[in-house]
Amino acid sequence: MLLGGLVVEWGNGLKQGLAAGALAAAIVAVASFALGASPLNKGDTPAQALVPQISLLHRAVIYAKEGSRKLIDGRWNLSQSEAKLGITFSAEQKRQLMACTGQIVCVEPGRPGRWSRFDELEPITASAVSVLRPDLLVTAQHVFFKGKSAAVSFESCSFRSFLHRRTAIPVRVEKDQRRGYVFNNEDFIVLRLKRPLQDCDAFAVGEPGSSLREGEQILSVTARQDRMLNKLSDREPVVAKGTIRKRFSGRAFGGPPFYYADVDFDVGGSGGAIFALRDGRPRFPHATRRRLLPLAGDQGRLILKGISVAYGLNAKSGKAYSEDRNFTILIGLEAEFRDVVEGKAQMEVVESAPCLCPEGNEAKIDVISAPAPVAQPETLSALLQGPCGQPPPGGDAGQANAVCSKLAKEMQELAKALRPAATGRSKAKYEFKLSNATGCPICFAYTRCNDYGCWEEALRLDAKSTLSAGIGERAPAVKNAQFCKSADAVPPLEIQSQASDAAPARPLRKPGQGLADAAESCDYAEASDAKFIAAKEKAKREGVHTLTSEDIRGLTLEQIRELRGY
Repeated sequence: MLLGGLVVEWGNGLKQGLAAGALAAAIVAVASFALGASPLNKGDTPAQALVPQISLLHRAVIYAKEGSRKLIDGRWNLSQSEAKLGITFSAEQKRQLMACTGQIVCVEPGRPGRWSRFDELEPITASAVSVLRPDLLVTAQHVFFKGKSAAVSFESCSFRSFLHRRTAIPVRVEKDQRRGYVFNNEDFIVLRLKRPLQDCDAFAVGEPGSSLREGEQILSVTARQDRMLNKLSDREPVVAKGTIRKRFSGRAFGGPPFYYADVDFDVGGSGGAIFALRDGRPRFPHATRRRLLPLAGDQGRLILKGISVAYGLNAKSGKAYSEDRNFTILIGLEAEFRDVVEGKAQMEVVESAPCLCPEGNEAKIDVISAPAPVAQPETLSALLQGPCGQPPPGGDAGQANAVCSKLAKEMQELAKALRPAATGRSKAKYEFKLSNATGCPICFAYTRCNDYGCWEEALRLDAKSTLSAGIGERAPAVKNAQFCKSADAVPPLEIQSQASDAAPARPLRKPGQGLADAAESCDYAEASDAKFIAAKEKAKREGVHTLTSEDIRGLTLEQIRELRGY
């Protein structure tokens, strides 16, 4: 995925005859995938053999500030954000940052010789952030895994928020999240806490397609990092601002996009929250400096845009941002990353009393599976077979040939290392279809998976119809299949994104019941204006995620779609 975004860039670059410096920068960037670019990942990976000359000694990345003759650290405590960085938060937003960000601490098992000066096993620490639900965290995968192998005992990890620093809540690494990773933009994990964070109104996620843009200003919020120059307190989050310098789609192998940024960063910051910043009006009429405001939703909840995971292998403090060495790597909360987070955040499906079908059939859904075409990473082979030796405009053909030959050799070696990881996840892909052969609509829950996790979704399947369930590694486990009651035909609000296009359920008719009686007892009755207004007010005041099935029972699909807009 890190490779995915860059391979496309390289393929186009070769055809256009990129200069040697740009090619060298790309090689260094690709060689850093899943490596010490992740500050807590210290293990061997295939790329280490390819680039033995790159030192894995971790350095703090503190970028040279424009116009400054001395090294200036851009990391400060949350309470200093306005005075030092010009970023203004509301009181509610500051409390949200205090309650919903914090530090994960894990004791690494079986590492003899790694002892602190207090003769205790030195723990692994990282940042983490709560999103959508106060019992849901996202952080960097390399906290728990070293490549494909577990790096810590999952039971040894707990989380403390800044607002309640003395309360350690154990984290749960669910089975579908117990997998390693290969590329930097796979370096994320979704965790559950054994109990919800106190006073945390978890961060929201943006609309699909609202990704970060090159040149956009961002805010980093983490726990304490190593080697910070400023004297900071451990009682508050560490904040810094920066700019998105480059975006990579990661489309060749799937996965979310990732970014290069110029945020001061070091060990301990992995898994920290990334927010977008926007310009605000000056606080005072004659002020010369405009304020920066974090991007928030309608209820004032901050919108999480991604997490920070890494910095370049050759990064060095006091140097300006550059694509070949001084860069920070961020993962965007988009694509598969977003799917897992939103899926995990869905409320558990509530069982309701089954409805009888007049035909007396059993509520059963048949699973029909068919092989799905596997998308091969054609960009890699296209790059290896691409034209070489074409000099850049005004360049030297011999120099271009030398660069191309070296690149081709490196790419051949890299392809051997990456092919198992790239093709292994493409096996056994099937497209599943769910078939309802009865004469009544069936409401059910099923398991949905992607390469990064699994979650349950609730859907409705109309009478005698077939519904595609998407592509997964195994057949979806259908749960709670039962004939839909008229009042339950619309799934809960949390899962409307998957079912909002379904047609409204037809009224169910019991044996011996007249059509008029059935319409009166089972048909949808539009909710009263008072109930709809009450639901809107609650959504505005407390957030859409707080609405229950009782709050929306009887509302029309149009009304529910309108509620989802808040």
